[in-house]
Amino acid sequence: VPFILIPLVTLRPLLQLFYEQELGLNTAERGILSATTEPFQLIGLFIGVPLAARYMRVDPTKVAPLLGIVASFQVVIIVLLVTTKNLWLVVPLRAALAMALSSSLPVIIATLSLINPPRVRSLGFSLVNLFILPTLLLQPIIGGLADEWGLTRAILLLGPLTLVGGVILATTSRYIASDIDKVRTATVTMAEVRAAHRRGESKLLVCRHLDVHYDSVQVLFDVDFEVAEGEIVALLGTNGAGKSTLLKAISGLVDPSGGAIIYDGTDMTFTPPEEVVGRGVVQVPGGRGTFPGLTVAENLRLAAWPYQRDPAYVAESTEAVLEHFPTLRERWGDLAGNLSGGEQQMLTLGMAFIAKPRLLMIDELSLGLAPIVVDRLLRIVEAIRARGTTVILVEQSVNVALTLCETAYFMEKGQIRFHGPTRELLDRPEILRSVFLEGAESLSAVPADHDAAAVPADHDAAAVAADHDAAADARADVPMSAMAARAEPRPNGERGEIVLVAEGLTRSYGGVRACSDVSFSLAQGAILGVIGPNGAGKTTLFDVVSGYMPPDQGRLLFKGSDITGLSADARARLGLGRSFQDARLFPGLSVEETIALALERHVEVRDPFATAVGLPMVRESEAAVTERVDELIELVGLQAYRAKFVRELSTGTRRIVDLCCLLAHGPDVMLFDEPSSGIAQREAEALGPMILRVRQATGASIVIIEHDMPLVRSISDEIMALDLGQVIAHDAPDVVLHDPRVVASYLGTNDAAVARSGTEGLLQSSAGGPPADV
Repeated sequence: VPFILIPLVTLRPLLQLFYEQELGLNTAERGILSATTEPFQLIGLFIGVPLAARYMRVDPTKVAPLLGIVASFQVVIIVLLVTTKNLWLVVPLRAALAMALSSSLPVIIATLSLINPPRVRSLGFSLVNLFILPTLLLQPIIGGLADEWGLTRAILLLGPLTLVGGVILATTSRYIASDIDKVRTATVTMAEVRAAHRRGESKLLVCRHLDVHYDSVQVLFDVDFEVAEGEIVALLGTNGAGKSTLLKAISGLVDPSGGAIIYDGTDMTFTPPEEVVGRGVVQVPGGRGTFPGLTVAENLRLAAWPYQRDPAYVAESTEAVLEHFPTLRERWGDLAGNLSGGEQQMLTLGMAFIAKPRLLMIDELSLGLAPIVVDRLLRIVEAIRARGTTVILVEQSVNVALTLCETAYFMEKGQIRFHGPTRELLDRPEILRSVFLEGAESLSAVPADHDAAAVPADHDAAAVAADHDAAADARADVPMSAMAARAEPRPNGERGEIVLVAEGLTRSYGGVRACSDVSFSLAQGAILGVIGPNGAGKTTLFDVVSGYMPPDQGRLLFKGSDITGLSADARARLGLGRSFQDARLFPGLSVEETIALALERHVEVRDPFATAVGLPMVRESEAAVTERVDELIELVGLQAYRAKFVRELSTGTRRIVDLCCLLAHGPDVMLFDEPSSGIAQREAEALGPMILRVRQATGASIVIIEHDMPLVRSISDEIMALDLGQVIAHDAPDVVLHDPRVVASYLGTNDAAVARSGTEGLLQSSAGGPPADV
């Protein structure tokens, strides 16, 4: 706008001086000249109005180049006008300048009216006036230069400035269409919501044609999403599908690049997050959403801040939270950062309950939580909904979603693939398919379990044993082209050579014992499942075994050697590998670089001088690493992500990369810390055959911490249950999972929480029936 107004505002008084000093016109003659040329502005309007209407109707993107051409035309006129001294040429040139300027004004006004949303259109036009100020500031500068250089040179200086404006205008065409589309989408969507209200339908949240980019990478593509007042909707999808990004766009944490978000009949597309919260929209982030430096009491008090003038409500709601989660009452004075993952999730949901939102968005409700904790969380979500709160639940487990939600959206690759009743997902196998680990999909037909998890509930023990033997035979025939077999696992039921022995491992934090006298032994090729409630000491046990922290008591033997005093890297070099629950990867590396780094243990040439001069043996070693990276990426289905940075990946995708790094390390003993946490249900179902396939090909022994009971039950030779840092059961999977102490402290009685994956769990959740065997 300042560049466009240069001929109108700054040039006008200079031309009057030019007429007087250069052309010798008196006051009357200058008045006659102006009266002769200014009416041509009307002709310009008669040209500009139809032109604006035509371009707005046919192709608004052509408006910007048109304005650029007009600005360039004005520069030509200015140059000709001040370089000629012939009055008969000055008159038509001044008339042409007036006509060119006035013809562009309708186009500018029409464009401004279309790129400003209706609710702020008057404000938009008012703000345009602010951009006249730079033009006004230019006047005294040009006037001073005119005194120094002369009028002709000063006026000619306006030409390049106007030309710069024309170039800027010409480059705005790619924004105009997008801005007009945003306004149109928001307006149409708001009209749709109002029409729905008149029909008696209450659409609390409506997203239309939503696009979101992270820098140059588009994550959401034309997403349509809506939630009715009081409804609870499941948002499901594959890893990296854009579920969390959609919640962030609604919360105002990321700005959409296209589309509209209408909340309660008001456009909320670019509303800052603090204003979004003020309107009653609360998001529970995936993982941990507490303030770790505050106590449990302080976190709950902070959540009640908007209601500090209503102490009765604060006391009542806080007590309701403590009744739902008695553990929080016991940890009342503890720092939130010292709570287990499940306890922090309880605290986060408790804070959301107290905040009394109108729309509550929960990201990954069951992420890394024990079944009994998930059961409690489901109950408080139902209590929140009973108060009239609308809930959007992002969940990887369809089984869990079925227990709460009647309506579901399924996302894949940033697009909505399904919208309808949740139970209809059971009839859409093409949607609920495994995207990662597709190589393991063929194993889904093989009964990879060796217990009742893979057979109907009414099968007897003999049938289970027969299926177990058949599964063992079937697994023996499964190839694994990407990995070279090093050893054959022992047949199930037989104890092979003992590779890992833990004797009385104990670890305390302050006065709390996280692990207390934990002992177990692991045979070559065996799989030991470790289960227990959140805070039972499972991850602490892994930290002690892998060397990330020393035990207070006890010792650890690896292949007959005492490794209790060895560091984590020394244990890794011996062949003890470990994955992490939160996928501790380097965010600044690409996927292929991360996997290549994990292959460092197997690099043949380590000489820095040979590497510096690029000897042939170095190139051969690097080629071998590259080939191995390609094999592993193909094995786990990461081809589409190999060049992406780790920081750009979703939670589930990072878990797959972490798994791939562990495979690349090639250890003799693998410690898996909740490998299914954060990955979609169908992908978790493919994970079990994948782990068995790895065990079959490598002969490695595996210790796995897992809350997905169908998964851990289907692959484990033995299960060890922990509670309060102590071993409460250690036996065959069926025996442990039916142990009353395990049921009471860990499993609970909610079938969806126990069976988060597997078709059997889906059917039971859909039917709302009791657990099959708990």
